[in-house]
Amino acid sequence: MKFALRPIALLSAVAVAMGVVARVDAATTDTQKFTANVAVNMSVTAPSDAVLTHDETDANQAFTAQPWSVIGNSQNGVSVSFATNGPFVNTADATFKRDAKLGLSINSQTGPGAFTVSQATAQTDYANSVNVATVSAVSDGVSNATLDLSVEFITGTFGTFAAGTYETIVTGTITAL
Repeated sequence: MKFALRPIALLSAVAVAMGVVARVDAATTDTQKFTANVAVNMSVTAPSDAVLTHDETDANQAFTAQPWSVIGNSQNGVSVSFATNGPFVNTADATFKRDAKLGLSINSQTGPGAFTVSQATAQTDYANSVNVATVSAVSDGVSNATLDLSVEFITGTFGTFAAGTYETIVTGTITAL
């Protein structure tokens, strides 16, 4: 009986008989993807509360400019506004009020986008029912900034309003564009 071995079978039989193990190489390169997901981060952070003592003149009383921190990583930019909740109101007798004036400027900023002030000043006028003053800024892309908020207590004529503590609250609001 004759056996006819095919060439591949013959090579395999010879390799096994000789104790040689054929090696099949694995791939010599491969890849792995790394992904970092970055959430939209928009925030506006107020400094601590500000207090001043009136100097008892007819001059408007200016608080030290307050640095608000603004972060906006929206690619289209953000809009940020600062608004009073009303004029300054005497905490013991709300019938005594003084107008509030706001001012906004850019202290510093970083990032590929840039902030610009869109409304630099505003003032309440409680006698004419203008009870909210709003200032604002916008960015044209990803940017962080420190925005300086200036607040003034409008005196008018000193002595025409009651002594006491007068308060207004400013709220900062940020939205994506």
